[in-house]
Amino acid sequence: MSKQHLIIDNGAYNIKAGFNQGTDSSPHKIFNAITRTKDGLIHFGNQFKSHTNNFSGIQIKRPFEQGHLTSWETEKPIWDYTFDEISSPTKEVDPSEIHLTLTETPYQLPQLSSNTDQIVFEEYGFSEYYRCTAPSLVPFSVDPAEVSPDFTLVIDAGFNSTWIMPMLYQKVHWEGVRKLPIGGSLINGLLKEVISFRHYDISADPILINTIKESTCFLATDFNEALKKKAQLGCQFVLPDFKTTTTGYVVGPDTPPLPADTQLLTLYDERFTVPESFYHPEIIFDSNGSTASNSTLQAAPFKNLTDLVVSSIMSCPEVTRPLLSANIVLVGGTTNILNFKNRLLSELRRELPSNWRVQVHEKQNGISQDERSWYGGVSLTNQDIIREITVSKKEYFEHGSNWCQNQFGFKNL
Repeated sequence: MSKQHLIIDNGAYNIKAGFNQGTDSSPHKIFNAITRTKDGLIHFGNQFKSHTNNFSGIQIKRPFEQGHLTSWETEKPIWDYTFDEISSPTKEVDPSEIHLTLTETPYQLPQLSSNTDQIVFEEYGFSEYYRCTAPSLVPFSVDPAEVSPDFTLVIDAGFNSTWIMPMLYQKVHWEGVRKLPIGGSLINGLLKEVISFRHYDISADPILINTIKESTCFLATDFNEALKKKAQLGCQFVLPDFKTTTTGYVVGPDTPPLPADTQLLTLYDERFTVPESFYHPEIIFDSNGSTASNSTLQAAPFKNLTDLVVSSIMSCPEVTRPLLSANIVLVGGTTNILNFKNRLLSELRRELPSNWRVQVHEKQNGISQDERSWYGGVSLTNQDIIREITVSKKEYFEHGSNWCQNQFGFKNL
């Protein structure tokens, strides 16, 4: 019997997990948190979605802090729930028969990586294991007719931060890796501050804030022009009443007449000023009372997404730079913000040499941005190289806990 390959893209917001089943492969998405609802019940992963119809006042505990997996006490029960979800009705997941491909954040602290290795081999007893960053799997899932897998610039905008990672011949060029500490979590926090200050206090409703962001926010093609016509860009969001809607929704042209007591949230410039922090990070400080008046912070030259992408490309070997600019791939759930691709494209074309081809790719082969790394892991496990880069349980116990870090740690080969 051939070994099963399990791929876990262990994101800070969602875990994408599933087996390599050839053309039928698809990931299960698991909410990577332990939640406690107002009735005092504890839920793991997706359990809260089916056990309650009132997400107000929900408390969320995540195993990640600032992008790093710091709490296996929180993560392990979520993994146990995940394995139950991906088990077939006739057979449970048996780690001793499984090869695990697992993602982690770039530049994960070695001690935290060692904790993960210990859990994988000593707690679960996986047979074989490969650990890598999520963006490094992307070149294995791109369509070679559109994107060169040998020269790929991956922009991974996730929940905690945005990573820019150049991949040369399917290996990470670590000198070019850049980080922008802005992701879905920070956008949610800014949106919560603005809405709570201008409209209603929704600070106890993190699920609602995320829903509002996903359904109303967008990046303006021209920020100053959008500000001038913000009245025309307004939209109305129906807040949940837990009778007709438990999540809320945007009022559209086909929405039936609303009852007189419907609570509406009317959003104007909040829709695009909050995501604009990708290009004007000083917005973060303007929205905070303690930092808005700090002249040192206001005058500081913060790097935005465009600056970091250009810096990343320019730190790579000269001959590869135009190739990377032509093969930029967006991954991560935060890149689903409306107009993310077009805005980035127009900003980069202004900054990069005019004779370079600049192309930004998002969905390909029907794969959404937040699943691309997972599908890259599936593709990698189909290749012979997986045998060379894998660490077995036998090797781990023979060589000790540092062996995995020697094999998987960040280095330019």
